[in-house]
Amino acid sequence: MTARAQITLVAEDHATPAEGINVVSRTLIDDLRARGAALRIIPPARLLPNLPRMIAQPSDLTVFTHGPGVRTVLASAMLRRLSRSHLVWVATRPDLAQVPRWLRARLTAHTIICNRPRAELASVAPDARVIIQPIGIAPERLAGGVSGKWPVLAAKGVPVAVHVGHLRRSRGLERLSEVKARLGDRIEIVVVASPYFDPDPQVVQELTAAGVHIDRGFVAQMADVYHSADLYLFPAPPEGAGAIELPLSVLEALACSCPVITTRFGALPDALNRVQGVRFADCADFAAAVADWIDAPARLPAPSGLPAQLNAHRLADWIIDLQRGAGCKT
Repeated sequence: MTARAQITLVAEDHATPAEGINVVSRTLIDDLRARGAALRIIPPARLLPNLPRMIAQPSDLTVFTHGPGVRTVLASAMLRRLSRSHLVWVATRPDLAQVPRWLRARLTAHTIICNRPRAELASVAPDARVIIQPIGIAPERLAGGVSGKWPVLAAKGVPVAVHVGHLRRSRGLERLSEVKARLGDRIEIVVVASPYFDPDPQVVQELTAAGVHIDRGFVAQMADVYHSADLYLFPAPPEGAGAIELPLSVLEALACSCPVITTRFGALPDALNRVQGVRFADCADFAAAVADWIDAPARLPAPSGLPAQLNAHRLADWIIDLQRGAGCKT
């Protein structure tokens, strides 16, 4: 007979994750295993079929790392009523606009770990304890790394700016075209996109026509990307929902001491307030902010590394503390 799982994780378990949410899940899984926790991992797509087993064989803790969205809220309402498990939401990318009225204000999560307080989370988990903990990255993921990834561009003697992300319309990549149109040969811009996700062909065409370089090759060491860049650009519109609330690429750039110009997307203004090497710009002024940096790069000093509060290992510490408390009650 196998030992009862102390913690059930509703999470994707990819050995080499490419998506931000899956990177968060992978780090948490590895950390919990390293701390000796007995885990049961359920893919989000298999959540509802697994509910009877989760009710009949409850863990001390049930942790959801995706969303939360409608499926998480529904499952949590059922588990809260029918099981003894302590329910935790790791709010990487809340998507709650479609939660029906009849499901709101029900008892769901006991605890929410999130980047910032959000009214929509309170509306679907009215009695939850809220823990403010930026959901960051594991700094050792960016250890090492070398420059020189694009030697032909570096040989031009102008700054190289980079963006890491999907080639989708929702990512605000038209701002990169605007930067290139404004600065021309005074800057080179590279978009590093995953080779595993199909790009929007029109976005690729527009960026290429503007003179923006696209790199879809496999990257074994992401730190090489940031060490090969003089500036990191994150142009996603603040109202968009195309990335997790605290985009990991921005944190990766900081960990590699690469200056960042970003919009006020998601939790970035809260998490990176007064962090050295970060400048915020409105979408309409994004190109102007990059032009200012080109004219006086010393105004944006290099970051001193990843701020301590953005270390992803803190998330596992919270989960273990919650599990110990819940385990004493079951």
